[in-house]
Amino acid sequence: MADVTRWDPFQEMTTLRDAMNHLLAESFVRPQRGMGGVYVPLDLYETEHEYVASLAVPGLKPDDFEITMQQNTLSISGRTQTEQVEGAHYHLREQRYGDFTRALQFPTPIDAENIQAHLSNGILTIRVPKSDVAKPRRITVKTN
Repeated sequence: MADVTRWDPFQEMTTLRDAMNHLLAESFVRPQRGMGGVYVPLDLYETEHEYVASLAVPGLKPDDFEITMQQNTLSISGRTQTEQVEGAHYHLREQRYGDFTRALQFPTPIDAENIQAHLSNGILTIRVPKSDVAKPRRITVKTN
């Protein structure tokens, strides 16, 4: 015999209300990301020997960045700028301009002396090598 569950119409309304709140928040309220609302997309991955961060920063030059390492935290800051078009009336403007800052804290010790940053085709790639202490070490088993 099947169980009978009483239908509660207000349960569906609560779900619909939550769905509408989520839809409106995603459509009209854009959260501030980074400083000044400028968001720079970042990818971060880890290999056996290093962490690699890639940031999409089209139009920026090497001198536009300040990259520092302090207490296992990598800080990347810079400024994106736009050319002011005289007499222009924008119909759509999605690109953000201004200061940005991204900070990455690493869970393992890193080798701060050998961090490398390279800018190519609008992608800033930062290689953060792991400290020898953090790298996996193979231990050989000896016999008598």
